[in-house]
Amino acid sequence: MFMRRGASALGTAEPAVLLFGVATPRGAMACRPQVDPAILLHRDPRAWEELLGWRCIEAFLERARGVGVRDLQGLVDYSFSAPSTMWILLAGVEFVGSYASCWEDYVRRRRVGMGARTPFPWLDVGVELDVDIRISPAYLLLPFEETKRTWQRNAPTLLRYIPEIPTALDPHYYISKFFPPQLRAFSARGYVWVANTKSRGRRNHALAEWLYWLNTRRMSHIDIMLGKFEPRSPIDMVVAKDCGGASARCRHFKRRLKCLHSAGV
Repeated sequence: MFMRRGASALGTAEPAVLLFGVATPRGAMACRPQVDPAILLHRDPRAWEELLGWRCIEAFLERARGVGVRDLQGLVDYSFSAPSTMWILLAGVEFVGSYASCWEDYVRRRRVGMGARTPFPWLDVGVELDVDIRISPAYLLLPFEETKRTWQRNAPTLLRYIPEIPTALDPHYYISKFFPPQLRAFSARGYVWVANTKSRGRRNHALAEWLYWLNTRRMSHIDIMLGKFEPRSPIDMVVAKDCGGASARCRHFKRRLKCLHSAGV
């Protein structure tokens, strides 16, 4: 049982690097992302266009041609199916702007914040779940073999059902197939409800992000940024209403977004 009541432009070319057995250029094409690297797990080309822009996309495509990617849709599909390889593919891209440090941490240092990114509204639901998942889907951007101990410490409930997370081989399909059905069923109560349940005194924001990602193939905090959050129940309408893209609350949310480092939150 899981639930119990109570409680800059094109730079000078650099030497090619060998990527998956294919030589690809390492020229530094600057891009100015308006979102953290979690967008690499967000299967929506329009969101990539809006939050990355074509300078980033062209820089990414330049490197992805070595693995057979030819257009934006192919790039989004490739990234979604093999997220933990993207730090290799993006080597040599120059990042500028307010999110540059997030991308440099990921691409150059293989660091991604493990914690949830979505500040769901507070609600007293009075429910505690017997579950321990404190890792966001964004952590799929790092190879499982390098981060296994972090998964073991911070997502033991998930690893009980999926001992090896296939971060480079269609993780969405695999995790969807084996994700605990008892937890998946909580989606019907709403993501805000799930986020406000507690486990060991902590709210289950990460669990809510997993359920949203599994159901939509998109990251909840990015959909909120774009005013595209998909409510699952009436309780979720507060998110869709208060953050429709132009409201003061939505603008405040965007300002609050930050780069989460490997220690998580």
